[in-house]
Amino acid sequence: MSLSESASAQVQAILAAAEASAEQIKREAKEEADRIRASARETRQADVSGLVGMIAKVRAELDALEARLRGLEGEEPAPAAAPAEAAPVAAAPKEPAKPKAKAAEAAKPAAPAKAADGDDAESARLIALNMALSGEPREATDKYLADNYDLDDRAALLDEVYASV
Repeated sequence: MSLSESASAQVQAILAAAEASAEQIKREAKEEADRIRASARETRQADVSGLVGMIAKVRAELDALEARLRGLEGEEPAPAAAPAEAAPVAAAPKEPAKPKAKAAEAAKPAAPAKAADGDDAESARLIALNMALSGEPREATDKYLADNYDLDDRAALLDEVYASV
């Protein structure tokens, strides 16, 4: 074998080894890319599942809050109206002067139910927020608050609530 044939054989062997090495590198890179894609899919599915869980939790909490607000809306008029109506009927046959006193005393618990201005404002804010989130127009919310709450600055409360929605 001549020197050129020997060099040619060596070059061919080097080329074959380089091609085999390149194929192995490609195969390993493809396997690594497949692993990365699978991991990304699993992470994305976990993220989506986590978000779905968080959304379900927020919805449940919102439903509970709405139920509480409906309960508060339903409870506020009832205690103030029921004792005032029941007291005159029950006390009227006894003495005419006492039904007024009993009605006045029956009305007093309604004041602590509204509580301090801060509690009243917070209650009104929750009601307004619920109405705003439910798509009620600002005017309807304003009328409801005017009819049911004694607020210092109803317009500011409405501005705040509707700006946040």
